[in-house]
Amino acid sequence: MNAAAWFLIGFLIILVGMFIIVAAGVYEAYRQSSQAKGQVQAGGVVMIGPIPIVFGTSWKMAIIAMVLAIVLIVISIALMLLARGMTLPRAESLAALLLRPT
Repeated sequence: MNAAAWFLIGFLIILVGMFIIVAAGVYEAYRQSSQAKGQVQAGGVVMIGPIPIVFGTSWKMAIIAMVLAIVLIVISIALMLLARGMTLPRAESLAALLLRPT
């Protein structure tokens, strides 16, 4: 795959993510308007290197955040491994480039 295809894949993933966020907000606003009282639950994960910091208003939200973080890590590793095959230079061309007289 060439660079343009990878750019298109990344761009489409970002667009799908933005669509999901907007759709969830619209759905929640519609659902809240039909109910008299709503309860908000939230959770998140902050990754500092390989160390996850998990927070949430309930255990359920914390577990959902951890599962989503693991899924995103697996997807990013898979995409890095797929992209690795297209960007590795040959050893002889790299050595020739580095040892070329200026």
